[in-house]
Formats: sequence, structure tokens, C-alpha cells
Amino acid sequence: MTTLLRDTAADRRTTLSVDVAPGRALVRSSVTGDPGRPSLRAMLLDSGSGHARVALVPDGALLLAGDAIRLDVEVGPGATLELVEPAGTVAFDMRGEEATWDVRIDLAEDATLVWAGEPFVVAAGARVRRSTSVRVSAGSRLALRESLVLGRHGERGGVLEQAWSAYGPGGVPLVVERLLLDESAHRPGILGGQRALGSVVALGIPVADDVCVAGRLDLEHGGTVWRWLAHEAHRAVPLEAWRAVLDAL
Repeated sequence: MTTLLRDTAADRRTTLSVDVAPGRALVRSSVTGDPGRPSLRAMLLDSGSGHARVALVPDGALLLAGDAIRLDVEVGPGATLELVEPAGTVAFDMRGEEATWDVRIDLAEDATLVWAGEPFVVAAGARVRRSTSVRVSAGSRLALRESLVLGRHGERGGVLEQAWSAYGPGGVPLVVERLLLDESAHRPGILGGQRALGSVVALGIPVADDVCVAGRLDLEHGGTVWRWLAHEAHRAVPLEAWRAVLDAL
């Protein structure tokens, strides 16, 4: 049997890096791949000594069948990057096809990344493969929030297959997980009738044990993850945990 692999040459790859420069932050960004396909474009909102605030703006309609989005983020030693999204993302009906959304994050020593993600909605008929891969170094910090939503208002969601991994210094695994949300996720004991899953991830950021106990998972090799289920997207993110993480930065 012959297996045909997806041609990744046309994938739209956005590369974003931030480094410390004398008295300022040095921000570099580029987009490669087929210019006729949609991508994420990095737009600088603000910068100062060693820190930058950048918006991830869709360059074209997202997310449709065949779209292949890749984002590579690198934060240099001692630099701080804040990522914001102007709005959420909707994966539309793909009529039997699929799309991919891959993020790679590389944090150098004493680097900080704060990413306040907006809802990622998987509409009826959509099929998305999504991955996030993180590498943290000594003294680096990651604060990330995200919410996954199955279906728009009044509809059943599509299929989302997600891989999420984070590795610390020396390649020590901090988080390695796979999540499949499809029609079976609506059964009792999985989503419990809810359709939105919110997460807050804090790596290298200590939060006191008695803060935000609900939905909290303290990782064996350092770091904390909070998870919350809700029927509405804006209720899914554990906001108390997110505020506590930001206060601890």
C-alpha cells in the first residue's frame, strides 16, 4: 500500500523572533510559502527595552479546507514577548477535507512569553489537526491561555485532534498529551454536555498551592495547568488562574 504524504512546501510559515538590543527589543518576522494561501501576520503594537507586544493577524480567510498554518516563535535570552489575537479563529465546514495549525515555541534562558489566546472554534464539518510544541530553558517563563470550542452557537462541532508538548532544560518532558474531540466526546463522562474547554498553562511561574485550586494540575517537573469546561466559550477559560499567573510574573 502506498501512503501519500501532504506536500508541505506550500504551507504558510510565519516566523517571529524577539531579542534584546541596546535600549530596545529587536523584533523580526517573516512569512514564507505560497503567497496565495492564508497565513498569520505578526504586527508590532508596542516595544521597549527588551520587550515587545505583537498581534497575530489573519492574512486571508481562516480556517478552510487545505489550509496549513505554521507559527514559529523564538524569544531570545532575557527578552519578553506578549502575543495577542484581535479575534478568535473559526474552522469552517471542510466537506471531508482537513486543515492543520502548528505552533512551535522556543524560549531561551530567562526569556518570557505571555500569550492570551482567543477561542478556537471547530464548526460542524470541520476537521483540524492542531499541535503546539514548546521548549523552555533555564529561567524562562511561559504564560498561555487558550480555549477550544466545538461548534458555533446551536450546532455540533467538527473534529479536532490536538497534540500539546513542552520540554524543559535537558529535554525533560513537562507536558506531553494528545486530545481527540469528535462526536464521541459528547458522551457522558467526557465533556459532560459542555462544548468549550479552556486552559491556562504556566511554566517557570510559581503560583502558590492554595491559589486557584479548582481544575488545577501541578506538573511533576515544574509548572501548572488549569482546565475548565463550560457550554459558552467566554466561561471556559479559568480567569482566576490566568490573573494569578499574570500577577506572579
